[in-house]
Amino acid sequence: MAVFSGEAHFNARPVSETLLSATRCAPVTLSVDSSRMAARRPAWDVVVIGAGPAGCAAAIAARAAGAHVLVLDRARFPRPKTCGDAVSNRGAAIVAELMPTRPLPTAPHARVDSGVAILPDGRALSRQFRGAPGYIVPRLHLDALLADGVRASGIELREGIAVRGLLLERGCVVGVRAGDEMIRAAAIVAADGPGSIAWTALAMPYPRARRLAVAITAYIEGVRTSEHPGAAEHFFEPELRAGYGWIFPAVEGLANVGVYQRMDRFATQRRSLPELLASFVAAHRDRFADSRTIGRARTWALPLSIPPPPPVVGGLLLAGDAGRFVDPLAGEGIWQALHSGLLAGTTAARAVDGAGLDRRCARAYRRRCMLDIGVPSLARMLVQDTMDAIITHRLHRFAAVREFLRRGYGSDWLEASKRVR
Repeated sequence: MAVFSGEAHFNARPVSETLLSATRCAPVTLSVDSSRMAARRPAWDVVVIGAGPAGCAAAIAARAAGAHVLVLDRARFPRPKTCGDAVSNRGAAIVAELMPTRPLPTAPHARVDSGVAILPDGRALSRQFRGAPGYIVPRLHLDALLADGVRASGIELREGIAVRGLLLERGCVVGVRAGDEMIRAAAIVAADGPGSIAWTALAMPYPRARRLAVAITAYIEGVRTSEHPGAAEHFFEPELRAGYGWIFPAVEGLANVGVYQRMDRFATQRRSLPELLASFVAAHRDRFADSRTIGRARTWALPLSIPPPPPVVGGLLLAGDAGRFVDPLAGEGIWQALHSGLLAGTTAARAVDGAGLDRRCARAYRRRCMLDIGVPSLARMLVQDTMDAIITHRLHRFAAVREFLRRGYGSDWLEASKRVR
């Protein structure tokens, strides 16, 4: 048995695909099978690494399908998490499906009934989510809500436990090393975010350039409301090429404010993320005249859902940011995490109840994720490049271009994560 640990990232060798089995697997589906699982040798059917949106969705879905599930997270809940905090209407629908007695509005939140894209000259494009709102839910509350849902489902959640490596036998992942304990399972779902322990085991390089984005966010008190109440506001500006600044509706008096930019564009300028955020706030001083920042601004990296997808290995599925499932245009990742987690949990449970989570089954899961997340993301990167050119060359001054943008923004043709009406 081999152990691939986080400390050995730069020396890890790719898992040889020639050693992995390729037996049949049940097709990926969201239907629930509540029958008793077959006899099993490992202590657990499914071990989930990480209790964020992807991990919790995977755990609850696997448990609903009859699997014996363990969730491990290095943090203790509730805990803050750096994020833009925006949950789309389709993301909210997944939470309601997983936890019908604990929908998102039971946590502190702000309702989002519309989105507004603001051009450099101040003109605004709007879209409506009538009857299907999104929400701003600070991750402190969102992740605590999801963790409560995990426990309520009868799943064991071990907090304060860091996974240090994956256990491999004959080229397949068969468990994890958590502290001094070796925990075996028939299927592992890695949902531990960027820099996942699975990236080490699979020798996956950290994404760069167009495959990565960066962002910074701060909670600001006293932000003045705009003429677009209840809207998530996105500001497209020349200094934020392939990116934008945002002001989201306040939750408990604090607005999530930040900037997002694709890494290849960010790397060409000489300003840091804190400087970009300060510049964005200064450019909209009318909104921040009486405001003050609570706590410190925080930065994070976002691995974008751009080919090539992660490699396939038996016994292992990657979900959420660990699977690099972040939308390049918006930098959105919560719906992607919930959706891929739901697919991963269902896939893992069905595989354990059948022939096992072999390469063929893992490949079917990856294919489904690429169809649902990867293909729309690739198209949305092309939209992002088009928007970058429009803003850079000030083409938004022309009425025909604005009409083009209005029609595109008001449609959900390329939207995977939300419904627009």
